[in-house]
Amino acid sequence: MPLDTNRLEPVLPWLKFRGPDDRGIWSDRHIQLGHTRLAILDLSPLGHQPMSFQDGRYWITFNGEIYNYLELRAELVQAGYQFTSKSDTEVLLAAYAHWGTGCLEKLRGMFAFAIWDRKINQLFLARDRFGEKPLYYWIDQGTFYFASELKALLALLPHTPELDPIAVDLYFHYQYVPEPLTPLQGVRKLPAAHFMTLQLDSWKVDLSQYWSLAQIQPLEGNISELIRAELERAIDLSLRSDVPVGIALSGGLDSGTIVALAAPKYKKVLHAFSVGYPGSPPCDEREQARSLANQLGLPFHDVELHTEALVEFFPELMKALDDPIADIAAYGHFAVMRLAAEQGIKVMLSGVGGDELFWGYDWMIEAHHMTQQKQRQNSISAIATTLGKLAHIPIYEKFAVTPKLPKPVRSLLVQGLNAHLIDNEHPNQFVFYNLRQDFRSPWYHRRSLYSQEFLTQLPERNPFHPSVGNDAAWSDITTHLCQVLFNTWLVSNCLALGDRTSMASSLEVRLPLLDYKLAETVIGLQKQYPNEFRNKKAWLKQAVQDILPAEILNRPKRGFEPPYASWIQALLDRYKDSVVSGSLVQSSFLNRNYLVKLFQKPYNNYALVYRVLVLDTWLQNIR
Repeated sequence: MPLDTNRLEPVLPWLKFRGPDDRGIWSDRHIQLGHTRLAILDLSPLGHQPMSFQDGRYWITFNGEIYNYLELRAELVQAGYQFTSKSDTEVLLAAYAHWGTGCLEKLRGMFAFAIWDRKINQLFLARDRFGEKPLYYWIDQGTFYFASELKALLALLPHTPELDPIAVDLYFHYQYVPEPLTPLQGVRKLPAAHFMTLQLDSWKVDLSQYWSLAQIQPLEGNISELIRAELERAIDLSLRSDVPVGIALSGGLDSGTIVALAAPKYKKVLHAFSVGYPGSPPCDEREQARSLANQLGLPFHDVELHTEALVEFFPELMKALDDPIADIAAYGHFAVMRLAAEQGIKVMLSGVGGDELFWGYDWMIEAHHMTQQKQRQNSISAIATTLGKLAHIPIYEKFAVTPKLPKPVRSLLVQGLNAHLIDNEHPNQFVFYNLRQDFRSPWYHRRSLYSQEFLTQLPERNPFHPSVGNDAAWSDITTHLCQVLFNTWLVSNCLALGDRTSMASSLEVRLPLLDYKLAETVIGLQKQYPNEFRNKKAWLKQAVQDILPAEILNRPKRGFEPPYASWIQALLDRYKDSVVSGSLVQSSFLNRNYLVKLFQKPYNNYALVYRVLVLDTWLQNIR
């Protein structure tokens, strides 16, 4: 099919906020690459993209940063390569020319990129190990489109695809659509730690995984010393920048670790940013963050989030997120990034990833314990199984954990629910997200919330057990559950939210706690010393106990935790009338009569109603 050489011109404006400093389009016989640049390394025109290498054989469009580009550059110079710029983009091109797909094993950073090889007519696309940078694609009838933003990809398509019923159902369970799915039929994301090749001549598409936690080998050594060494190295690399760097500081352990290590290393002024709320409720951590910043001699900036402003800003926030992500904390992240951008910051460090890598979630620890129980358990009594089936009925869940029922009955019901969660009907499935009430809730409401037409499109499946393990997984439950968390919550909620809220302000967020060498160290130590693995971030605390005050080491996790109940109430008061007759009802996905009941005061299910509001608003934005 002839290539429309003007096809990308109307698309690049959708990406301008991701790269306001420069733009470029390159066309060949059957391919066109476009790029908008956020200049971080080598601010000169030599960093312009799309960029070519080796007399125009290779062409690249690249979003992200290769933190170890200086080391790779030196290695490639030794191999005979010459460079004309000081950018990491040119190093990435040379690395691919030299090592081929093996270059991915050497990259330490965050990235989503596409390289076109003119000699063999092949397109190579890759995404970083954790999925910090997004990459959407659509393929159909000899046409392949890809983009860093869903909105940009949709601008390329002849029409907006229909909603994917399975993705919508998963969204209501997870509060996001787990990758590689998107809410739209035919639109997919390249999975984290994967690469794809498209051979133009044969139209052959191959998808391969190049990294996983399962392949990490056990590691011997002093636990605290090994973790501390990788933390130091990760911070060193994340501070490489030709533009000002700041940090999102919550006053907790994760961001505290980063700022305590980064402040002495950064040669310029490291600015700290935080959020707070009117009246300084318990979830307001500005004072703790300010105190730590003052101890380190850092300028401190904060923004106060008001409910009224959120209500007015909500539609714009949903546009910025690009995907429907029903995490109310997005407002705080967006506000911090916007404040930093207003202060001239273009790179922000963040503590995202610490809870996932060092097991900071109580429910994750409980899931591990119950999965071990299931592994040891051969059978479940008939009464427990029966009570378990009763316990997942909404009225039983509502009262089983309250004093409204006699204690013996309540105890039996809770035991029955636990039995249901670890039943042997699905022997190869782990206990995981099914422990969370907000995950289970859509299952209880589905026959009332979903329209009959929507229900008939859903396959029979068991959403209480989202994790399936093979024999190897059962032998290493810790690693397998961690991988499931990385493949779902981390990439599709936390990383997506961080990327979108920072890019909306033309600002890059960096996550030192997700440095893959650090992750390999922690996971390797877990495998070597399974009986010594200390959850609730004990290993992280031990590694940094000499540089953080006791009040931070011993504080419970909060992060940018908002007063979500009052926020959601205000949002529903403002937007509920449009939702009960909105796009989800008109598209025959949800039952209007049940929505009317669900959206009546007092709101009893904040998680579910907020998910409805977010998805409906998102759907209005893309149509």
